Amino acid sequence: MAKVAIGAGHGVHTPGKRTPAGEREWSFNNKVVTAAVRHLKKYGIDVLRLDDPTGKTDVPLTTRTNKANNWGADILISYHHNANNGRWGNWGGTETYYYPGASTGLALAKAIHPSIVGVMGLRDRGIKTANLHMVRESRMPAILIEGGFMDSTIDIKVMRDDDNLEQAGKALADAIAGYFGIRGQAKPSKPSKRASKSISKMADEVIAGKHGNGHDARRKSLGITQAEYDKVRKEVNRRSGIKTASKPKGKSIAKMAQEVIDGKHGNGHANRRKSLGVSSSVYNKVKKEVNRRLTGKSAVYSKPKSFSVGQKVTVKKSASKFATGESIASFVKGNSYTVKQVKSDRVLLDGIMSWVRKKDVY
Repeated sequence: MAKVAIGAGHGVHTPGKRTPAGEREWSFNNKVVTAAVRHLKKYGIDVLRLDDPTGKTDVPLTTRTNKANNWGADILISYHHNANNGRWGNWGGTETYYYPGASTGLALAKAIHPSIVGVMGLRDRGIKTANLHMVRESRMPAILIEGGFMDSTIDIKVMRDDDNLEQAGKALADAIAGYFGIRGQAKPSKPSKRASKSISKMADEVIAGKHGNGHDARRKSLGITQAEYDKVRKEVNRRSGIKTASKPKGKSIAKMAQEVIDGKHGNGHANRRKSLGVSSSVYNKVKKEVNRRLTGKSAVYSKPKSFSVGQKVTVKKSASKFATGESIASFVKGNSYTVKQVKSDRVLLDGIMSWVRKKDVY
């Protein structure tokens, strides 16, 4: 089994490691690492976390590398976010470091770096060497990743989106699996079937506070479907003398489409659908109407346009995913870029160095 030592750089209270607005670097690092650990385990990879998962303690660097060395890790990943001078500016980008002359570190960097660049959608600052403790004192291939700049007005927009950090963690795990030649995530073992409880029994437990607060948390704690939980909730309300609220009158597709265009429901299709409170089928109708309004016709089946290298194009505000599947950050949308390469259904855009489908640019 492959063994990966991974850590989020610093701790919550490490002096100076924060954005000009006071956001802590460790918090950004932790979201990526937590997601990566979860996905690495799905691949059947053994994981050792080197930092304090609570962030309360900034674990010393020597302690981290000693821990990885003594455990016999196959590779080491230290995940960070960069800073320039601590004041807002328009610099930025993603870069990866390995120890000078370490060919195995370079090979690891080449296997990982492109995936992080692709999912973050920021400037590619490249693979570099540096005499850093984490890559110098480790006895296995090691890299230190700087996902983006905390004091960049460009990068911070991506870093503040938890979905982007989640996707960065997944991309990191996928790339590590690829490095080890692991082709597919291990199938999770089937959970043992819980003893079937009655709606009445589950309602008793919810009222007694055995399943915490919040509907989503309670449903997961009970281990039941949404339909079953709705019945439990109805029973709890009945006992409490609370009338089930009547469903509000639904908005029209046209109304919801205009709200999406006006930016009232945020970015990303999943977030917008949840904000609207509609089913996937209804949201697809909203999405189609948004595309129709923004392009003059449905973008779903539109024929790819003709583009050429050097041509200036603009990323549509309705675009959601890069051609490679990663989410398009909001700051990319509506901006113009130069076409660097052209393929049958996509174009590579200079500046963000990412493939975008032809239907998503004009």
